[in-house]
Amino acid sequence: MFHREAVQDIANWYQQKQRKPLVIRGARQVGKTTSVRLAAESLGIPIIEINLERHTDLAPLFDQYRLDDLLFNFSLLSGESLSKDSTAILFLDEAQAIPSAYSCLRYFWEDMPNLAVILTGSLLDQVLNNYQLPSPVGRIEPYFMGPLRFDEFLLAINAKQELKALSMLTQENMHLIPESLHEKLLGLVRRYTLTGGMPHCVQIGIESNFNHADILKYQTALLQTYKDDFAKYRGSQSSLTLNAFFNGILGQIGQQFSHKQANEIANQSSGNNRQLNMALEQFQEARLFYRVLHSNANAIPLGSETKIRISKFLFIDIGLLLSAQGLPAQEVMTANLEMANRGALAEQFVGQQLLYAKAEYVNPELYYWHPPKSEAQAEVDYLFVSGNTIVPVEVKAGSTGTIKSLQSYVIKKQADRAVRISSAKPSVNHLVAKSNRQTRDFTLVNIPFYLVNRLDKLVSK
Repeated sequence: MFHREAVQDIANWYQQKQRKPLVIRGARQVGKTTSVRLAAESLGIPIIEINLERHTDLAPLFDQYRLDDLLFNFSLLSGESLSKDSTAILFLDEAQAIPSAYSCLRYFWEDMPNLAVILTGSLLDQVLNNYQLPSPVGRIEPYFMGPLRFDEFLLAINAKQELKALSMLTQENMHLIPESLHEKLLGLVRRYTLTGGMPHCVQIGIESNFNHADILKYQTALLQTYKDDFAKYRGSQSSLTLNAFFNGILGQIGQQFSHKQANEIANQSSGNNRQLNMALEQFQEARLFYRVLHSNANAIPLGSETKIRISKFLFIDIGLLLSAQGLPAQEVMTANLEMANRGALAEQFVGQQLLYAKAEYVNPELYYWHPPKSEAQAEVDYLFVSGNTIVPVEVKAGSTGTIKSLQSYVIKKQADRAVRISSAKPSVNHLVAKSNRQTRDFTLVNIPFYLVNRLDKLVSK
């Protein structure tokens, strides 16, 4: 099994002098449990792993915060002696089965600060909202985990030479990249698109020399697992209705999600808008979908000026999206990414990378912008924060597509930088934005998909 950044992050957390309980959030099968096990192995320390779904009889002890009794039970279940001063990692997995385990973390921190405690659960956010239990605010350390980013994927498949080459590129020299390397990296982007970043998909790819049939078989099974979880969702909606909502939203990935589209999905599923909104909340809590909100982009943080009625959605993973939509692999392998599936895959790829571009303790969020309806121009796909600057990001076909929305943004927000992402070679252009008889000089940074993970470095002054 390959290592990933989360393994080192967990090891670093363990080695802190003062460590709060670590709460790892992420969808099912993004590698939470495996990363904890690999971190303990790399540290050479024991791990006492308690799957709370299998031991729901411990719930009364958590409800009453009886820590000593809990440690004794954990010792009996694991066959390993566990005390408040143990060097082992206490790993509470599938914590959604006993929601009060999350509240109990406060007392682990206050009464047993030397004990390393990690808690995780795929549907944890859902049950916490449902039970409305006390939250251990300030007494836990959050960690948000998603699929492998493209650069993690390169490391996993041992593309070290390509990774090293990417690390050498700067805004000043990136235009010098050889055509042969450029094409090779675009080929790796296509491979990542088909495989996705779900760890087991990547592992299957490595072991099968990226036999797409083997990867697709697992992706299909994983999608069914997500749907099987619908029966565990709170509320009275049937799994059939949730499945219809799920498929309806999948068809809208990358598109502005309007009231009209919501009505169409609700009507086609024999549901209503209230049920759809509840389903959307549950899908987001399970981290299957991410809502990209419109921001006015007047100041940082971008979330201070949002309009929830103006939004679009991304799926958890590009490989799973490809599988769920039934898009033939041949279409991805024979065309530029931005041309496949009306550009939805390109927007998913970029969004998936940007969601996890910030520190691991920051809850992933993403925003976009579009000009007033009166200007009748397309949206700016994403907004990226670099330092104290908001940088507009557009996903385009090639290097010659129009950039009217970027120009509108540059003038309205007095921006001096913008980014266009495509399959074209990297370059930097100094242009003049023109909109409504106004002009403004700005720098357009053109980067290919394989450099999205280096975006902050490439746009910073």
